[in-house]
Amino acid sequence: MKKRIWNKVVSIFTAILLVVGIVPNTTVTALAAAPDGQVLYVGGVQISSTGYWTTDSEGNVTAYSGAGTPSDNYIHYDADTNTLTLHNTTIKKGLDYNESIQGGTFILGSAIGVFNQNGDAELTITLEGDNTIAEVGKGIYVLAISTGGATLTITGDGSLDASASQTGIWVQSNNGNGALFIQNAKVEAMGTNTAGYGVNVQSSQSSTASLSVDGGSLTASGAPGILYDSSGSGTIPNTTTLTISNSAIVDARGGGIGAGYIWNLSGVSPTDDSVGIVFGLDLSDSKAGAVYGDVTLQEDLEIGEGESLTIPNGSALNGNGKLTNNGTIIVEKGGNLTGNPGGIIVTAPAITTDSLPNGTVGESYTATLEATGNNITWSASGLPDGLTLNSDGTITGTPTAEGTSTVTVKAENSAGSTSKDYTLNIKPATVPVTGLELNKNSLTLQEKDSDTLTVTVKPADATNQDVTWQSSNTSIATVSADGTVTAISAGTATITATAADGSGVSASCTLTVTHGKMVHIPKKDATCTEYGNEEYWICENCGKYFSDANGDTEIAKDSWIISAINHDWNDAVYTWSDDGSTCTATRTCKHDSAHTETSKATVTGAQTKAPTCTEKGETTYTATFEADWAMTQTKVLADISATGHSYGEPVWSWSEDGKTCTVTFTCQNDSSHTEQPEVNVTSEVTVPDHNAQTTEQRPIRQVLN
Repeated sequence: MKKRIWNKVVSIFTAILLVVGIVPNTTVTALAAAPDGQVLYVGGVQISSTGYWTTDSEGNVTAYSGAGTPSDNYIHYDADTNTLTLHNTTIKKGLDYNESIQGGTFILGSAIGVFNQNGDAELTITLEGDNTIAEVGKGIYVLAISTGGATLTITGDGSLDASASQTGIWVQSNNGNGALFIQNAKVEAMGTNTAGYGVNVQSSQSSTASLSVDGGSLTASGAPGILYDSSGSGTIPNTTTLTISNSAIVDARGGGIGAGYIWNLSGVSPTDDSVGIVFGLDLSDSKAGAVYGDVTLQEDLEIGEGESLTIPNGSALNGNGKLTNNGTIIVEKGGNLTGNPGGIIVTAPAITTDSLPNGTVGESYTATLEATGNNITWSASGLPDGLTLNSDGTITGTPTAEGTSTVTVKAENSAGSTSKDYTLNIKPATVPVTGLELNKNSLTLQEKDSDTLTVTVKPADATNQDVTWQSSNTSIATVSADGTVTAISAGTATITATAADGSGVSASCTLTVTHGKMVHIPKKDATCTEYGNEEYWICENCGKYFSDANGDTEIAKDSWIISAINHDWNDAVYTWSDDGSTCTATRTCKHDSAHTETSKATVTGAQTKAPTCTEKGETTYTATFEADWAMTQTKVLADISATGHSYGEPVWSWSEDGKTCTVTFTCQNDSSHTEQPEVNVTSEVTVPDHNAQTTEQRPIRQVLN
């Protein structure tokens, strides 16, 4: 942002001139214990030690005698840290002017008054909830009477509304630095009298008068709202500073920011690391504000009717849903606004038109300039004779002379301006085209072949000799900008050349595209295992399939295929080995006996008839196949040998007279099997042995023949 000097005469002692310098962000720490000899009054009550006080609806301050912390509406003072905590307080009583305070009469009438006659005067105020100071001469007054500086720090997440007839908040150092620090708190200060100030920061010659707002906000109104002052007429503080950080808001729309007893000082541009919003820097327009750095609103901000906020180059504002615009927001080039706060938003223009079209002598000319931004005023220099730049950014008219001009165009609004140079060529008056003649009126090409058409423009001195080419069917053929025709597929198309000067004159060529070499594929019958095909032709150029040699009838790619007829199998034939150990199944195709399939079996055997003495036993063999077309087979073989006879002891049977005898042999394997061989019987006389003690009749000897 440009450095500015603001001058405004106000009725404060003498002419008040503005000087505010924005300095880098400053971290403010809590103050140490109260300086020796410092005196503190709150609501007319002197406070010198740690304790609690309460306030009522009338704004009276009373010492708290109860135990613990009051429930609400209380003041707490910590003497060790020199910190005054305001918790939902209302203070409407100032230090009585009838009081006799040695060396401190200046703080009479203040709701909160601090002074130190020698050395620094310091106080930290912590805000809790909503707090109010009203109906007093001075709201908060921190004063170093003789030597030293005066410092006030206001912090906490609460708010303070301080109004007084003279000054809402006053920090004064007669011989040192005067400083007001606001940290994350919401503070409003108002001077209600005609010459009252919202905030007054005062220092002596060659000292510093500084105001720092780190987060939160300061709203000040008066005459002016914020006053940087010097303690002596004609003295000049060494530095007058305003520090903003952490998206803080300093709002002095109610009177602006001014300086008293300070002569011939100029405003200073903010440093790059300042982050916040300031209203009232320009005393000629105290309703104007500016954004510094990358700001995200932390609390609600409204721009009222007749008020403005400027976002300069390098700064950005994120409304964060808390910005209401009923006035004007000016976004300069390089600034950025996020969100839609409503109201009037004026964005710095940026010309986006790249070039201006050429013109022709005697012909109507129109060109439209485009730019970002709004409420743009256009101006131009260097326009050719006959042309005019209109308020809507259009250049219109009829050029009267040929030549080349450098045209400088300027777009501006309240947010800024930008310029751009263009080269504008005005050509001589044109000679229209009356006729076109092609070198060929008809043309035949095979697919994928190409040829180039040429055109003759009439008259020969026509200003614009260019033509445009077009194919009536780009699936049949295409044509390039130089007249090269490329055949795509068989068929007919019209190739047209049209004069580019807008006369509408054209000429055409009829194109016929034919197929290339046709390859004949004869018919082939299908077999059990192989596909066959119908008769067809293939074009070597396009690769398409046709049912005729001329390529008149296209057929689908696979329509000529004759599917394989597949096998038609006879019933399976089964072959056993002689011993029943193997069996093979074989089937033969009915279409071709050479096509056979075989499947071997898994053979199991089981005895199904036992052998007898005279007959063999039988085994049944079962063949099971893997192939699903083969059925299970059986084979019976008499392959178990007969057991043969096994006769036991003979059984003899005699007749009564002993003349005959039969013998019977019975098979032990089968009792039904017997044999009776012939028996010859002979006799013999046996002489008894008389010496024996018993007599035995010996049997007649039996002889088997």
